[in-house]
Amino acid sequence: MSLLQVRDLNIFFRTQSGSINIVNNLNFDIEEATVFGLAGESGSGKSLTALAIMGILPPNIYAEGTVNFKGTNLLTLSPEAIRDLRGREISMIFQEPMTSLNPVLKVGHQIREVITTHLKVTKKEADKITLGLMRAVKIPAPEIRMKEYPHQMSGGMRQRIMMAMAIACSPSLLIADEPTTALDVTIQAQLLELLRDLRQQKNMAVLLITHDLGVIAENAEKVAIMYAGRLVELADVHTLFEEPRHPYTIGLLRCLPRGKGTPLKPIPGTVPKPNHLPPGCKFSDRCGFAIPECKTKEPALRKIKDGHLARCIRAEEIEQYKVA
Repeated sequence: MSLLQVRDLNIFFRTQSGSINIVNNLNFDIEEATVFGLAGESGSGKSLTALAIMGILPPNIYAEGTVNFKGTNLLTLSPEAIRDLRGREISMIFQEPMTSLNPVLKVGHQIREVITTHLKVTKKEADKITLGLMRAVKIPAPEIRMKEYPHQMSGGMRQRIMMAMAIACSPSLLIADEPTTALDVTIQAQLLELLRDLRQQKNMAVLLITHDLGVIAENAEKVAIMYAGRLVELADVHTLFEEPRHPYTIGLLRCLPRGKGTPLKPIPGTVPKPNHLPPGCKFSDRCGFAIPECKTKEPALRKIKDGHLARCIRAEEIEQYKVA
């Protein structure tokens, strides 16, 4: 049985004129101790999906459907029950630690608070665990650093603090939402390597959310591509890179650097707003493969072969397509 099963997840934004559907009928599974990648441009609905799983959507946004975690539908839990799970069984690394950490509390206190909330330990024991966690995420001189405030640390150090908080109770599922955003390439590589090590040590499943398919290729085992709040392709990572079947996936792959002198091929246009989606396939207005039928009816997410799904009526025609 899957650790997490998302079924027919719909997320709505409340407005004065009614609700707008911003994530539409999302379905995917995450197995225990695996890395599941969720990729797509900004505005695709990736982060909102993570917030729905965590039960921390803003007040003007609500979710419907089923999010089964170890057999329990998280969307039906009381605020107290989901709060008990959050941090203990499911944790999240947010994409901007400076806005996620409390600026007026020392980082050691913030890590210790997670521990004392979910574990029955004394303050002295919690401090010992906190130091161990800071060492685990490779923070130098943790005895000194735990007494510092977030603004006294670099972006990479703050993200390590977020990692320490996320793994404090050895959760079964860790959600990493753009964990390397706004960091330089060297620090990104260090943090991703650290995340891989921690996952193996703690035997956690990871939902890795990113717009960078290079990060997906190096870290995920299975990947889902989202566009305009919809799942457009789902496959294991090898199949997705070798046999992409949706034009949007192909477009994302074309955006990857492919060697010196090879120009990038950006996807024209931008992700449409949820209240101004094109008719038919939601990618049709940006798609070089589109035909008139694409603009009349939205295609269903269908099976291409075992474990590989795509939302495109021309999927078979681009079977042998190679990204160039």
